Amino acid sequence: MSVVTVPTAARSERLRSRAGALRSRSRAAEPGRRMLLLGGILLPLGVLLVLIGWLGTARTPLVFEQVPYVVSGGLLGLALVVIGGFLYFSYWQTLVIRALRENADQLGASLQRIEGLLAADAKDGTRPAVGGDELVATATGTMLHRPDCSVVVGRDRLRPVPAQAPGMTPCSLCQPLDA
Repeated sequence: MSVVTVPTAARSERLRSRAGALRSRSRAAEPGRRMLLLGGILLPLGVLLVLIGWLGTARTPLVFEQVPYVVSGGLLGLALVVIGGFLYFSYWQTLVIRALRENADQLGASLQRIEGLLAADAKDGTRPAVGGDELVATATGTMLHRPDCSVVVGRDRLRPVPAQAPGMTPCSLCQPLDA
């Protein structure tokens, strides 16, 4: 059994290139996670301080002994609850904004595809057909309609009709023979 040796510089370069290709955690998600983590710590800590302040003031009837509990437990706890709640709200807003941006990007891409299709149809000189290039008429009618015409949409018993059918007149609403 023979052992193939690869020069050390080539091995370390190959390792460096493969390690560079590995995906690492995205740094973009960290600020949101930090807000969530900090809010998750500060909010319960504030509630705990308010509870401790209440218990401290409830154990004594003397006001001068109650004041330190109100200041340290009540006011500090209330401030921590507000800050923690604000951080939770900020995290939620970050998620909402991220979702709105993704939706806007998808909408923009869809509109660009539609613009491209409409531009291609305009270059061909044809109007975009919703229901195809075939014209229709009602079962006993003598008027030509496009399939997406408001007169015939949703009607039963439509028949396909060629554009040059004798005795047929074009609809004045959808104008099926105008290209």
